[in-house]
Amino acid sequence: MFDSKTGGDTVPIQWSKDNLTSDKSIIILDETNQIIWLYHGTQQGLVARRTALRQAESLKGHGYTIGKSIIGRDIREIIEIDQRKIGRVPETDEHNNKLQELLSRGFRELDNNVITFSETASLIGTGAAPKAAAVPKVAPTPVKEPEPAKLPKPVVSNPTAEPVKSAAVPVEAQPVEETPLEEARISFVIKAILDQYDDIWISKKKDGSYAVEMLDGPVCAFSMKEGGTIKFSANSFSGISANIKTDVQKKYVDLSKLLK
Repeated sequence: MFDSKTGGDTVPIQWSKDNLTSDKSIIILDETNQIIWLYHGTQQGLVARRTALRQAESLKGHGYTIGKSIIGRDIREIIEIDQRKIGRVPETDEHNNKLQELLSRGFRELDNNVITFSETASLIGTGAAPKAAAVPKVAPTPVKEPEPAKLPKPVVSNPTAEPVKSAAVPVEAQPVEETPLEEARISFVIKAILDQYDDIWISKKKDGSYAVEMLDGPVCAFSMKEGGTIKFSANSFSGISANIKTDVQKKYVDLSKLLK
């Protein structure tokens, strides 16, 4: 387990779920599942999270050297968990549950903050060897001779019967391709935000919505409504100066007038 520092240092720390606090980005090198877990606290801004991701990618590519051993050379993927999305995004909840299960397993401490998992989950951090449980002997169950299989009755087709309709298989909704008008409106939102912040990070989600972040955290999230209008999420611009929000709205309205 590593504490990702904003200056670019990756500091090994003792194994404990208590390290997953709101003011840290924690990197967990999991050789058992060949995963690097990257946990971002709610107070971690864009710069801190991008720095931690670069550190995690470096560990994934080169591993971590302890003495003459290299740990993590076979890591396959990096899974990021944003504490702000826990309880709101199902995929984040799924990843967080797996991480919490990992952190709740019994373990034994080795040298240099390296741990190995015990076979018994109840021995958490004790270093004690698990005891074998006594297994009672059970009398073998007599095996019955199988009965002769009965042949199924032949099915006679009925030409007058209605054909059986197969159940509809739900298809995952795909984001609709944006029209030039909608693309223009999306560009107007981004330009309005750029007038307030020099550095922003924009991501497009699978459902077609957009999320915008600045150095200190999220700015807004929005999607296109039917009719080509912008719809912002309920938490957009929360914690941001009301003047900035007003200026963004005014700039967007002014740019939208160019489409008329």
